[in-house]
Amino acid sequence: MDTPYDLASEEQIDVEPPVDVTVADLAGEHDDVPRANRALEPVKTALEAAGFYAYGTFDDQQRWTIAADDEAGRIDVRVGADGYVIELWGSSPGLFADEENDWRRRAHERLARMVIPNIARGLLQPHQTAIWDEVEQGVAVRVTYELPFGRAQQVGAFAREHLPELEDVITQIESRIVT
Repeated sequence: MDTPYDLASEEQIDVEPPVDVTVADLAGEHDDVPRANRALEPVKTALEAAGFYAYGTFDDQQRWTIAADDEAGRIDVRVGADGYVIELWGSSPGLFADEENDWRRRAHERLARMVIPNIARGLLQPHQTAIWDEVEQGVAVRVTYELPFGRAQQVGAFAREHLPELEDVITQIESRIVT
């Protein structure tokens, strides 16, 4: 390759060698973790102040999250586009555990898997979702909220206030399944 010249003065130009960078290097998720970690520090403090044991972890989509577990459900908080995304989720284990006949229990569970999406479409609000939890063998509910970044200190109280919503939604769905 020829050395580049400035055509106007015919002088040689010093050019740095090209940097070998891929798109994956530029868009790596690992670079966002320290920033997300710092952004979620006040959330962790707020959850702990509300009596939760809060800890940092990655969620199922590899996003840095502050999580807390409580008897009423689980709390996951991550950085969203316009604020903190708060996901409250919980399940009711063993909906048909009292059924002694295995065939009948499996038939009830299969029916629940089929009707939960229909019940959710007709009963739940857009920020609420419900599924059949295969591990817990019961109804699982997720409720999602978004709070502005300026309300980080209120996340713990907000979560404590909205956790009972999980039980209410689970009860509504279970009552529709068993009738």
